[in-house]
Amino acid sequence: MNARQWAAAAVYGFRLLVLRQKLPFFVGLVMTDACNLDCFYCRTKNLGQSHFTFEQAQRTIADAYRRGHRFLYITGGEPTLWRDGLHQLADVVDCAHQTGFFSVFVYTNGTAPLDIDHCGYVITIDGPKRIHDAIRGGTWDLIMRNVEQARRRSVYASITLSQANARHLEEFVKEITSLGLFRGIACNLLTHRPEFAGQYGFSPKQRAQVLDDLWRLKRSGYPIALSHAAYRALRENRWKRPIEQVEVITSLRSFSCCRDVEHPAVCETCGYAGAVEVSQLLALKPSALAQALQMMRLGG
Repeated sequence: MNARQWAAAAVYGFRLLVLRQKLPFFVGLVMTDACNLDCFYCRTKNLGQSHFTFEQAQRTIADAYRRGHRFLYITGGEPTLWRDGLHQLADVVDCAHQTGFFSVFVYTNGTAPLDIDHCGYVITIDGPKRIHDAIRGGTWDLIMRNVEQARRRSVYASITLSQANARHLEEFVKEITSLGLFRGIACNLLTHRPEFAGQYGFSPKQRAQVLDDLWRLKRSGYPIALSHAAYRALRENRWKRPIEQVEVITSLRSFSCCRDVEHPAVCETCGYAGAVEVSQLLALKPSALAQALQMMRLGG
């Protein structure tokens, strides 16, 4: 962010946090549901139901900004696969910056070059190398090459914790940190329909233990992107939801908070740490404010 954007962000923050105006905050754009991987827990890939045209993306970005959103993330499917004629994902990122968004992050599986030099990246990784490769088809080495060659260093690793990888959490955090390629590590808990969560998700006791392990690693100095306020809210499964200031938009419709907002059983066991961070920021928790400032500084 440049000086002008920081000044605009300060005004926006004053309106949002001091004047307590109920402004839209954080918007996600699902550019396509096409994906080149087959992760066992994903229910939104390759459905053929969501694909933006570039003109539609332009209109959606402009409308989100007009309504008050200032932070954008781009996701999928796998967003780097998105094309519309000659337009590629970099054009969408350019559009968001030209519109005035303070920060843009791309959520990607990292199998394509990370060659957009004016956004942040969040790379989904499912555990230490052997676990990740078992879940994501032997893609570890390709991902790490792409991260090493990335044009900029605003790159985070992100793991979705489930019964398939939670016992390897410490090994994963240490391995990712030792590479020196990532600014930090974001973590989510598996959030899914009850029949699937019953097999691969966590009981309340297990959920607390996983989060305690995560917080212990952060206190030990590992770069876990999690505020103390969000840790406590996730551990106690207690925060205001849905979060009206967060929005997810596909080419077909928009959702308040996330795509599971219409499924109460999923919301009740939500593990989307990013959404929880926003809830704690809006509740003026100091640790969440500090975490948000860090992400703004590192974002594109």
